[in-house]
Amino acid sequence: MASEQRAFSQDVTRGGLPGVEKYDFLAGDGVPLRLTRYVGGTKGPVLLVHGAGVWSGMFMLPTLKENFVQYLVRHGYDTWLLDWRASVQLPLRQFSLDDAADHDMPAAVRRVREITGAESVQAVVHCAGSAAFFMSLAAGHLPDVRSVVASQVALHHDVPKATRVKSMLRVAELLDVGLDSLTPDEASRTPLFQLAFSKVSSFLRMECDSPVCHRLSFMYGPLYRHARLNRETHARLEEQFGRCNMTTFRHLAQMARAGHAVRYDHGRAGNLQRYGQARPPDYLDPAPFKRPITFIAGEKNRTYLPTSTERTYAWLREANGDRYYRRHVLPGCGHLDTFMGCTASEDTYPVLREALEFQPRAG
Repeated sequence: MASEQRAFSQDVTRGGLPGVEKYDFLAGDGVPLRLTRYVGGTKGPVLLVHGAGVWSGMFMLPTLKENFVQYLVRHGYDTWLLDWRASVQLPLRQFSLDDAADHDMPAAVRRVREITGAESVQAVVHCAGSAAFFMSLAAGHLPDVRSVVASQVALHHDVPKATRVKSMLRVAELLDVGLDSLTPDEASRTPLFQLAFSKVSSFLRMECDSPVCHRLSFMYGPLYRHARLNRETHARLEEQFGRCNMTTFRHLAQMARAGHAVRYDHGRAGNLQRYGQARPPDYLDPAPFKRPITFIAGEKNRTYLPTSTERTYAWLREANGDRYYRRHVLPGCGHLDTFMGCTASEDTYPVLREALEFQPRAG
């Protein structure tokens, strides 16, 4: 993967972006993280947060006519890409999304503010990164985030039937015995398992002949609509995706079963020790937060159903009225098409930019 990512970086450099600034820093619990900055202007700063088993490169694909970072820079945004502990660019570690919510997101926002001197930060957050970011918001860790664009999921988790069945059957727990991660590429430390994984995932999904694509669909559900990816993006999926640790898979499955964000379930004894109660607390107990939030959902998303954002949107509006919140459903889009689709710069990036510029009406 290292050589592939070097080629990716060279492609991005040729994409006409301004000079890059890189900042290595530590999360609140000492885990090394990374920020990458492209200074496009005085708007923002805007923090981009990727999902699990991927990295910040998903926002700057060299295979698109114009990727999301290029689009933001062209429109005057000081753009910051976060590689949090789920990034495949960082060493693999076991963690729950609570760890990221408690330690990664607050540290990243704080570091951006320290470097820029900005009083507040905007954020565009996606998938598991969005879930962790909203968990951090709900826990009260991000008072200096002034607005958020949430892609596909936030605090409520509605998944397709196949994903729900896998979560009910405790597939992540079963695989956790002897495995530290799942990966869509060929870099598995257990080649015999990876061979079996390939055969099973290919049997379940036959829309194309890419083993990487098949494994991705087994791991996360269908991440995109094939018709919305160009050939080169599909051929270079290995440059974006890699190993995802089993603890994160378990936590995502727990939230799929609960239907909303909950702290990691350590079992009755572990929960009593950590939380003082038999069941893990959820993130819906605190009073909902007031700030401009726009929810984005792909109409054809089969990773997280569009009702996921609809439920969080309704929950916030019930508590605070509709002044601060908006929601857009992207016609014909899947889960990752929002950023990786071949026509995203024409039909989805403008929706995201409008969301960043959204100001709630006077009360």
